[in-house]
Amino acid sequence: MILALTKNELRNYMGKQLENFFPDGLTEKYYKGRDIDIALDLALQRTENCFKHINNAAYSDEKGQTYFSHLHSDQYSQFLYFFMNSLWQESENKNICDKIIVLNRTLNSIFVSYKCALPDIFFFGHPVGTILGNAKYSDYLYVSQNVTVNTGGNGAKSLTPELGKGLFLAAGAKIIGDEKVGDRVAIGVDAVVYKQEIGDDKLVIRDETGNIVIKENKKCIQQSFFRTTIK
Repeated sequence: MILALTKNELRNYMGKQLENFFPDGLTEKYYKGRDIDIALDLALQRTENCFKHINNAAYSDEKGQTYFSHLHSDQYSQFLYFFMNSLWQESENKNICDKIIVLNRTLNSIFVSYKCALPDIFFFGHPVGTILGNAKYSDYLYVSQNVTVNTGGNGAKSLTPELGKGLFLAAGAKIIGDEKVGDRVAIGVDAVVYKQEIGDDKLVIRDETGNIVIKENKKCIQQSFFRTTIK
């Protein structure tokens, strides 16, 4: 993967951001050690694996070459998620993980927790104002702006709602409840799925009267954002 900053420069860049945004005197204590290095390596590996599947010239090309810039806000928001999630799994470094949540929220206006299990392959398309709860996500997820996915109310039993492969969430799309959403589902602009199970290959839209309508997802718009066939 071609990086705009070297790995060490990126590490220092994040450290300076954390110190400047959160001047509590604790960043220096917790932003050091082997867990930070391990999490950074894992985050870059996960970022590369994710970006090679995204059908966008800023992320990858047809030959499999990937690109990552800290100044590309959508890319950086995905990287920050991979970093804090990797760090939490490695050492539960809560001080830094909590700060990365707020850093991502401050810089990119997206809320996603380090405990949230986003899939290996997903695409944030200008996710300003988006909140992603601790649902069960699947690969080839596309998330636009002002999207809401709630954390289900299933307690310790399992993560809900269960969201299928190739889910497309347009601007203002919302999923509320514990009900399953199938594979290759597209939820359109300002459409709300409220406590309703959605089958495979469906298109959910809000029509001109404001009613929610469910149709067949014939065009599968989400496929255009990924290089791999969504099956």
